[in-house]
Amino acid sequence: MKVILKMTVALGMGLPAACIGYGEQGVDPFEGEGLPEAVELCEGCVADQPLRGELMVFVNAKLSGVDSNFTSNYPLDNEGRFVGNAMYVYDPTLTCPDGGSGCRLARLGNLWLGDAMGPLSLDDQSLQRFSVRDLAWHPERGLWGLSYDPLNDEWGLTTLAVSDWGRADNRVEAKRYAFRYGDIDEPATDDCYWRQSLTGLAFVGDELWVGSAGKPGNGLDARGAIFRVDPEFVRSPSHCEEPHDVTHDPVYYACGKICSVWTTFEEKLGIAGDMVESRDDGMLALVRGEDPAVLPTGQNALFEVPLAAPDQAPTHYGPYIADLAAGLDIEGLARIKGELYGINTAGTVFHIVEPPPGETSGWTVEIHDELGPLFTAPDLSVRIRGAARVVIE
Repeated sequence: MKVILKMTVALGMGLPAACIGYGEQGVDPFEGEGLPEAVELCEGCVADQPLRGELMVFVNAKLSGVDSNFTSNYPLDNEGRFVGNAMYVYDPTLTCPDGGSGCRLARLGNLWLGDAMGPLSLDDQSLQRFSVRDLAWHPERGLWGLSYDPLNDEWGLTTLAVSDWGRADNRVEAKRYAFRYGDIDEPATDDCYWRQSLTGLAFVGDELWVGSAGKPGNGLDARGAIFRVDPEFVRSPSHCEEPHDVTHDPVYYACGKICSVWTTFEEKLGIAGDMVESRDDGMLALVRGEDPAVLPTGQNALFEVPLAAPDQAPTHYGPYIADLAAGLDIEGLARIKGELYGINTAGTVFHIVEPPPGETSGWTVEIHDELGPLFTAPDLSVRIRGAARVVIE
């Protein structure tokens, strides 16, 4: 449930001090073009944004300035506006002349967390920690994000407007639609609201889907799940003021229940980070276990999610990806030019080679690329989350 929390000036919030000018009233407002230099975190990225065709787009959800705490976005002023997470495009099929990876990765821009998020979200300073945790793209519905607001402890869907896909310094406008809250047993409460960890977002065909991890806790359902998003909402997203919202924020909650359970995994098994379309227009999901007895620690596994009818349990489909260090789950999946690629939180790209149709043997999983070294101070500034396929003309 949304809360009221008044903040004073940015100096009292533990915001990063480096690379930010402070005047008598706190942070000097950023009035430049494009994005602040302090949020440029990919020194090894190709200049500008020259990549075209079928690409992977992903989000770096750790921070927006290398000198900031990982929970902080970069302040634009004292009025609650921030530069948020950075987004990148990547071509796994491109061969660089020098044999490296730099020509394959380009910055796309950062979230511009400003007036479109609503005056009450500016006022309570909650955008300081707002983040996008996964991405999904559709040629007609555009780019969407799965977002989290730590101050209010609420998840939601976010539309993301990229003004020019050929630029590297886009101010990506975000509009957030938080899931409707309510008691867990109320039919009107959004099915996504009480999930402890929403991790996946994907378009499969024209439908938008959300995935959750199988994390137990607080007496809530410990089964991971796949949720279907109301197609009418995706076609025309809208806000509604919730009658029990003490803030009466008109641009925070989505209108009504937009998320409903499609199917569930077994207990303590759920989405590791993402879903993706299968070769036959179905859905594949990369899962992890929250208990070694369910799925050994350090493994992700590929499951097939039936879409013909709800409540059909997901089934094991592909390989187990083993020997993943703690915290390095494969958070993003994208099918690029028919091939399946995954990216983990540190920027390691995996190529998942599927067997020919109708066969079950011949799976291979290999490390395809290492993008972490292209970033500035990668140990501090890299936390890659969800990915998606995008086509840039």
